[in-house]
Amino acid sequence: MIRSLRVFGIALLLCVGGEALAQSQYAAKITVNSGSSFVVKRLDIKGDRIYSENGSASSSIGAIEAVEFRFPGLSLSMCDSMFRTGDRKALEDLLNQNLGPVAQFSYLPTNLGEYLIWWLRTQYWVGNEAAAGKTVGYIRQTKDPKYVDEASMYFVMMLLDQGKLENARTVLANVGDPEAVSVPMAEYLNGKIAMESGDYRTAMLHVARIVAFHSRNEEWMPPATVLEAEIYQRLGQPQKAEAVANELIMAYPGTRWSRAGETIKKESTGTRGE
Repeated sequence: MIRSLRVFGIALLLCVGGEALAQSQYAAKITVNSGSSFVVKRLDIKGDRIYSENGSASSSIGAIEAVEFRFPGLSLSMCDSMFRTGDRKALEDLLNQNLGPVAQFSYLPTNLGEYLIWWLRTQYWVGNEAAAGKTVGYIRQTKDPKYVDEASMYFVMMLLDQGKLENARTVLANVGDPEAVSVPMAEYLNGKIAMESGDYRTAMLHVARIVAFHSRNEEWMPPATVLEAEIYQRLGQPQKAEAVANELIMAYPGTRWSRAGETIKKESTGTRGE
């Protein structure tokens, strides 16, 4: 009942307000290096100057110390909750609505970085890789190593999906400390690269560490399980691949992971999970 009310509330937030909500609503507090600040409901930038709400005052973009965006109905804790509970398509829609009009300003000193990371993560996992690639560009504009490195690791995921192994290896090598971004993500990427390179023993070691130390991680445990099954397939061990596929089917019913399990089971045994 509580979950139903929350989903209804999200749907209401996405639907009511018509054109006004479609254009997004946000406020931005702009602080300049003199210490003064002002709040606008829409950023008005012309050339190298940013203007106040009524246009009566302006500041040089170079004088901006911080731009703090505030979004009604959206917070970082909400992003975390929706992502963890699997409401990722709804989260993507919510982030599209709120970040779409302002992502272009990521080159300014803003608080958009973490929101953009949630946007990227959600876009990738719902399969919207074209949009995810664009978001990587916005994140790179921040020039914040913390966010740029995390975006680069998702870009490695995209390159691996496209079969661009050497490009993926190069991009990952340029990330300062992948484990500082995410240990299970680093394990997964290294495992995937090892598998695609034919080093199945190393690939399985990376999977084993995810299973042993990060089994409760909602983001990386499912793809690590798929990777384990794929390694068994490459090793010519269809029975072990089938056993892992059955785990996927039972643990993640009705998701992309159960569908991956059904595909692997069919490839391994000629039958699908029910």
